[in-house]
Amino acid sequence: MRLAAVRMNYTLFRAPALVESSAELEELGTAYWVLSAMVLFTCLGGFVGNGLVVWLLGSQGQRSPFSVYILHLGVADLLFLLCMAFKVILICFRLVNRVHTALDIVSRMKCFTYTASLSVLTASSMQRCLSVLFPVWYKSHQPKHLSAVLCALLRALSLLLNTVATFLCSDFLAQDELLCFRIDLVISILLMGVFTPLMVGSSLILCVGVQRSSTATHRRPTRVYVTVLVCVLVFLAFALPLGIRWFLISWLDLPWKTKTLFSLLARLFSAVSSSANPVIYFLVGRRKSRGLREPLGAVLRRALREELELQPIN
Repeated sequence: MRLAAVRMNYTLFRAPALVESSAELEELGTAYWVLSAMVLFTCLGGFVGNGLVVWLLGSQGQRSPFSVYILHLGVADLLFLLCMAFKVILICFRLVNRVHTALDIVSRMKCFTYTASLSVLTASSMQRCLSVLFPVWYKSHQPKHLSAVLCALLRALSLLLNTVATFLCSDFLAQDELLCFRIDLVISILLMGVFTPLMVGSSLILCVGVQRSSTATHRRPTRVYVTVLVCVLVFLAFALPLGIRWFLISWLDLPWKTKTLFSLLARLFSAVSSSANPVIYFLVGRRKSRGLREPLGAVLRRALREELELQPIN
């Protein structure tokens, strides 16, 4: 009985990804095609923006710790948008039944890049939080390659979990429903129970620290702190619904039409989140003076500038 219940829940967990290829999508009518088109256009714009950020940061000889995070985040967002667009195309053109294997792989790749983006954003937020709480210790004891090592470890963890999930959950490999349910549960706990609370908590502390320090010193906060806080806020507002859809909505006993509509909106919001980061960097880094056109590389470097570290919280 217990195994049967697990299998039933697991079926509910995976069903929303497949129901969009059925005739029930016709009930959504124009809304389905409009939302899908918006997702594709957003992915295209985000692909250009993130590609520009990756190219500019990749061409730099020496990078700051935070620019390393932004580089890895840009790569993860690029891959996420590519997987998102490819999945929408597969579903819109009714290619799911013919290339079901490709849909499984793309779905797992999308989960991998989502996990990588969330983990990198969490690590950068926590590191900025430490620089505010313990500025002296942070400057004198921070390992030189800490950012690169953390990004590599987090990406390896995301890749390992999603590779295992691919082997256990894909129809074209040795599928084990019980083990698949367990590995998906581990990933959901990691995302929603570990990374998200850490990111929210460190961002709140960072926000309070920046506010107190700027009030005490009568100086504007360093741009890099503004960049971190805005990126985290955008992620929580737009990308988090996709995680909620994966790990909560799929378990609720809701009509398929409601689940499919929420799935489309979650895709659109997550595409907006991954596409918005380059816009945030250039808006934070630009000067307010009129009539001056700066190279995009200079604007990006200013947005990620780490000079004038803030004082610790009193």
